[in-house]
Amino acid sequence: MSTEETLRIAKSPEALDALLDRIESGELAKPDWIRIQGSCRLDRMKPEMRAARLARIHGCVLRGFKNACAKPGTRKARLELWKSIARSGFHDFSEFGWTKNYDSPFVEDYDYVSAYEKGGLAALDPYAVYSAVLGTFDFGVADFVSTKLCRDVRTIVEPMAGTAEFCYAGHFRYPDFHYLMIDLDREAQALVLEQPWLPDAQKDYIIGDVLSKPVWERVKSQSSGDSLAYIGKQSHHYFSAKQLLDLMKVATDHVDFLMLETPQICLVSDMGDTDELTRGEQKDAGFKCELVGEEGGEPNPLTHHLSFRLQARDAKGTRTLFEYHDWTSWSHSTLVAFADLLDLKAFYYHSEEEEFFPVSRWDEDADCEENVTFMLFTRRNV
Repeated sequence: MSTEETLRIAKSPEALDALLDRIESGELAKPDWIRIQGSCRLDRMKPEMRAARLARIHGCVLRGFKNACAKPGTRKARLELWKSIARSGFHDFSEFGWTKNYDSPFVEDYDYVSAYEKGGLAALDPYAVYSAVLGTFDFGVADFVSTKLCRDVRTIVEPMAGTAEFCYAGHFRYPDFHYLMIDLDREAQALVLEQPWLPDAQKDYIIGDVLSKPVWERVKSQSSGDSLAYIGKQSHHYFSAKQLLDLMKVATDHVDFLMLETPQICLVSDMGDTDELTRGEQKDAGFKCELVGEEGGEPNPLTHHLSFRLQARDAKGTRTLFEYHDWTSWSHSTLVAFADLLDLKAFYYHSEEEEFFPVSRWDEDADCEENVTFMLFTRRNV
């Protein structure tokens, strides 16, 4: 993350209680993280005591907690522990630990596995599964507005927003920013606006086409300070070349910065095999998740077209959660070429340096070849 973080450690249940007492009394400021270790084992606490301590931890941390204890030895015990923590407002979809939205007062239920146990594959929430296996939780608004390039950003725009995790998670850390979301899905709009936003949050979920100039004119009229538009890695790959070029033009005409999340740098031919995504709680519950190539949808190295699906599978059958037909894996070099055509400046996010670098300045220490990365475009003379 782009900020210095504080960590407190509890090595026993008694030490944890004493630490929580000090935080709740105001003697200690809330740390970003609490790490539990030693004899402070959540799995060995009685369920009601574990729930009570998790509730206290939720109110005493900014980001979450790190469980440095050994995992239970049986599938049933591991799954019960995972569900109890997930129902207490924490998810482990990030590599950093059990995470909540930054200093959120709301306890959100991240347990999507119980539904499967009751109703099988048909009962799985596709969006919850997607978030668990493909969501990008290790980066958020704070990482990007902490950079020199975007330090004056005060408006966050999320085109093709869907369930708008980027804006929603971002508003807890920056409640004074303006959050604008755009999508054609009215059900998604209702879902997002029903979320427990902070009372004073400035938010607007616009039903509209992201290729429409009037939509972006509305965005510009409602923006304050610099504006940053963010599109996730799955969304902009649905566009044809002309559509993507049009999007980059109309967006950068109306916002200060356009950022596209992109897959790691790789050959499109490397994306054709089945990609196993199964998480621990899924395996313990009895199902798997994977990206599976569609028949006849093999990657075309000339066009970068491919077709695949996100699939859940267990001993009784399979269920397609999301389909990605006629999907184009837009390479980084293509995005840079589009930027050149539009006279845009192009940058990539260097996660180690926590800054945006011009694409002309490649650093071999950047992790763009191993992990998702972020490309940023602007008309500014920077």
